[in-house]
Amino acid sequence: MDLGLLIAQWSGQLPPGFLLPAERPEARPQCSHKRCHRPVAVKTNGAFAKACQRCLDRRARSCRRRRAFFVAQGGCRRCAYRKRAEGDFLCPRCREDRGVERARKRRDAIDAAAVDEFAARPETAHRTSDLACGLSPWNARPKAVPSAAYWSPLPDPEPKAKQDWRWSPCNGRLHRRY
Repeated sequence: MDLGLLIAQWSGQLPPGFLLPAERPEARPQCSHKRCHRPVAVKTNGAFAKACQRCLDRRARSCRRRRAFFVAQGGCRRCAYRKRAEGDFLCPRCREDRGVERARKRRDAIDAAAVDEFAARPETAHRTSDLACGLSPWNARPKAVPSAAYWSPLPDPEPKAKQDWRWSPCNGRLHRRY
């Protein structure tokens, strides 16, 4: 970056050799209203308006008067042209539009709160979820691997005839549970 430009930015002055564009009233077009020859107003974004500021203010006052008249005649307080609903100060269309706007604002506020909550959380290398129940790839036990004994058949049980504890001295037969 140029040092002169950097110093100018810090000091709040124009850099050396910078020429401002000439602001001449004849460079702006004339007001579009009849019998008005003043230069047009400049909008906040820097573009030219269609009329001068005095004509714009006059039209705004006229619109406010017309809307107040229609509202006094029973018009909607929002749009002023449609009839109000019974016992309400808005027409049905404006009431529905307002409901949509409020729902959108509510949704935006909920989304912004979720983003803020996420941004406020501390940075962590790994956070286990509730589904993991405290297990992570770093502290989990390895999965059990079946050994050869798992696949081999079970040994044959001891024959019942060799089980002396089953022999009954009373009747000389083997005890059976069932």
